[in-house]
Amino acid sequence: MHIDKASSIAIVVKQTWANLHGVKMFTRYGNSHAEIRGVDESHILFATVLDSEDVRGVWIELTADKQTPDAAVERFSLLIPWSEVLTIVVAEQFSPAIRQEARRIGFTGEIERE
Repeated sequence: MHIDKASSIAIVVKQTWANLHGVKMFTRYGNSHAEIRGVDESHILFATVLDSEDVRGVWIELTADKQTPDAAVERFSLLIPWSEVLTIVVAEQFSPAIRQEARRIGFTGEIERE
């Protein structure tokens, strides 16, 4: 599967994988103890593609949006195994309405800047 590097994606993964503590440490940014819940067994992450052609999975970049005024932006490269991916949606930009709906129904751990 080829997705251009730096593409903006919404990647839907299995909720059981997203709930692993070691995964939540990097996807929930400080809220790694709260269990991810939702209306079904999926979880959405908004990210940027780094490499979609690795046979092990898709490499994505996550950015910790919440930060103190003097903190540098933390960026994480994360490999999501293909066995944990349910679907990938590619878009130039995801609308605020889509992001809000994902948060409203409990799908995404994305943290908006306050």
